[in-house]
Amino acid sequence: MRSFRDFFRAHVQMTVRNRQAMFWTFFFPVLMMLLLGVVFGRGYGGNFKLALVKQDNGLVGNALVTAFKSVKGVTLSLPADKAAAMKKLKAGKISGVLVVPAGVSAGLGHGAQQLPFFYDNTNVTTAGQVQGVTGQVVLAVGNVLSKTQPQLTIAPNGTKTKSFNYLDFLVPGIVALALMQTGIFGIAGTLVTYKEKGILRRLKATPLSLGSFVTANIAVHMILAIMQTSLILIVGMAVFHIHINGSLLSIVALALLGAAAFVSLGFAIASVSKNQEVSLAITQVVQMPMMFLGGIFFPMDNAPSWIQPVVKAMPLKYLADGMRSLVVDASSLWSIRLDVIVLAAVGAAFVAFSVKFFRWE
Repeated sequence: MRSFRDFFRAHVQMTVRNRQAMFWTFFFPVLMMLLLGVVFGRGYGGNFKLALVKQDNGLVGNALVTAFKSVKGVTLSLPADKAAAMKKLKAGKISGVLVVPAGVSAGLGHGAQQLPFFYDNTNVTTAGQVQGVTGQVVLAVGNVLSKTQPQLTIAPNGTKTKSFNYLDFLVPGIVALALMQTGIFGIAGTLVTYKEKGILRRLKATPLSLGSFVTANIAVHMILAIMQTSLILIVGMAVFHIHINGSLLSIVALALLGAAAFVSLGFAIASVSKNQEVSLAITQVVQMPMMFLGGIFFPMDNAPSWIQPVVKAMPLKYLADGMRSLVVDASSLWSIRLDVIVLAAVGAAFVAFSVKFFRWE
């Protein structure tokens, strides 16, 4: 216990004195979040999701489905009923609900008809985009089918929903990214440096056990994980006014689990790296795809289907998705159990790999 305590204290002191490590651990994630937040802000539009409730199975309903599927930037879903669609709208999962009432096709050519349209009016920029695109498509379909103007228009009805914008998406993602980078770079870089300088060889000759050495490293990174998560969320609340809707205890628990998973990955990289060059190369190969395909900066739902299996293989995706569900949707750990199970499995797999291949020299 004493050896663990002594090495833990020494590791903390070395971490604090390393200004470069402190920058990459705390200030770089916050700086990245601030830059992206200022550039994109709450006006980020991107693709929007529209639900079409087709109560009319005639010409109009089918033509609208075909038309919206061909519009770039619109992701169309066809819920079974209006209630299910409105539930998703109020939860902030979609941006609009267009209802095509029964009998619209039969009434075509007998005067203008209005289709009920419900949209999220929380974000003015997105609301204008959703309403404008939907109105234009409905008007165009009515003109083509009836040859007279106007035959079909929308009856807009703004609905206040749970606000989910780019900053709500970004901040939990930056938390996940920071935990990944600290876990991988902090462990892999440090251990390989110790190997090259012969520090691990000398430690092996001391009463310090391998268990105490490993647990002290993990304990320091768990503390860093809590500090990173707290700092990023506090800055997000102070600067961008995001809301923490979920349980702080659940957020901390997921942060610790995610940090542990990537710390184990860092140990695995260090286990197979003979020097800093090899460690850096492996680290870049591992973390770069996760950074851009893990859904940190932009949603990956609309990525090409061929790359979706790669996206789903990224451990960072599950940490980012889980963190967003807790922070934004106030989900419970049980409701994100898939993310929890994947992160736990990743951690266990790389711990087993590290135990098998780790060498002191």
